[in-house]
Amino acid sequence: MNFWMHRFKLKQYFIGITIAIAIVIFHAGSTILNIWSFFDQSPFLFTPFTKWISIDSGPITLLLFLSLPLLCCLSGSQIYIDDIESGFVWHVVQKRPLKKYILSIEVISFLSGFITVFIPLLIDFVILWFFLPYLLPNLVVNENLTVLNATTFFANTYYTKPVLFVIFYILLPSFFGGMYALFSTMIASFTGKKFLSVTASFLVISVLSVISGILPDIFYAPNLISIASSPVYLPNFLRVISSYLITMLFISIAIIFGVRRHVNQ
Repeated sequence: MNFWMHRFKLKQYFIGITIAIAIVIFHAGSTILNIWSFFDQSPFLFTPFTKWISIDSGPITLLLFLSLPLLCCLSGSQIYIDDIESGFVWHVVQKRPLKKYILSIEVISFLSGFITVFIPLLIDFVILWFFLPYLLPNLVVNENLTVLNATTFFANTYYTKPVLFVIFYILLPSFFGGMYALFSTMIASFTGKKFLSVTASFLVISVLSVISGILPDIFYAPNLISIASSPVYLPNFLRVISSYLITMLFISIAIIFGVRRHVNQ
C-alpha cells in the first residue's frame, strides 16, 4: 500500500478532481448569492435538496456531467500509461506477480474515477446544507422541479426519503466515473498513447450522447442518465445495471490482455 501511496504524490493525478471541485464550489457559491435575498419569500424553493447541482438543471450542471468522462481520466487512471512511458512497469513485474500488478492498476483506476465524482457532488450538497434551510421537498410546493419517473430513477424517493435519494445520485455517477477511468486504462494498455487514453472516454460518451438522442430505445449516455433531473428519458434501471456489469467485465478482461501484451513485447 505504501508503494502505491508514494506514487500518488504527483499533482497530475489530481487535475480532474480539482477541476470538478472548482465547478461545484462555483455552483454552490453562485446559487447561494443569487437566492440570498429570496430566502424569506419562498423558503421551500431554496433548500439543499432543491438546489443541489444534480437537481438544479442549469448550464453548470450540464458542464459538470458532460465533462466527467474527461475529468475522471485526469486521475490515477494515468498511472499505467506513465509506467509504460517510463519503463517502470517492467521493473515492477520483476518484483511482484503480473496479475497482482494488473489488479492493483484496475482498482486504482476505478477508485480514482469514483472519487473524482463522489467528492465534488458531496461537497456541493454539504455547502448548500450549511447555508440553505434544511426543509424536505414537497410534492405540491416543489412541483416546478423536473423530478419525474420518466427522467429520474426512483423519483418518489425524492419526496419521501430525500437523503437516500441524494446518496443514490452521488453513487450512480461515481460508479460510472470509475468505469470512465477504467476504460481509459484499457485504451492505454493497448495503445500506449497518453492523449488517446485520456480523451477516449470523453469521445465515446459524447458520441453515445448524440446516438442516444436518435435511438433512445437502444442506446443511453451514462453521464446524462446520472443527473438526478436528467435531460433525457431514462432506460430501465435493470438494463442499466446489467449493461454496466457486462461493460466492466469486458473492460477488466481487456486490460489483462492489454497489459500482458505490453509486458511481453
